[in-house]
Amino acid sequence: MVSGKMSSVKLSAAVAVLFTSSACCQTVEPPRSVSDFCLNDRQLSSNAAPAAGIDDPGNQYDSDETLLSIYAHNAVHQSLCPSS
Repeated sequence: MVSGKMSSVKLSAAVAVLFTSSACCQTVEPPRSVSDFCLNDRQLSSNAAPAAGIDDPGNQYDSDETLLSIYAHNAVHQSLCPSS
């Protein structure tokens, strides 16, 4: 009777070792963190003139230089924060 109990204890121990050892082989992806840049920055909006040479007395349209800066900024933002 004692040997039957002993073999069931050994079997239970072996099964427990198999289950716990398989958990060690799995790789868990570390959580992705969002950089401070992505938390604090955002895409910039722009307002281009509908055509070249438009008179803009109310200063409603962005200049070409401003548009280029905005496009460059937004390209960096998209490359660093694709999910934003």
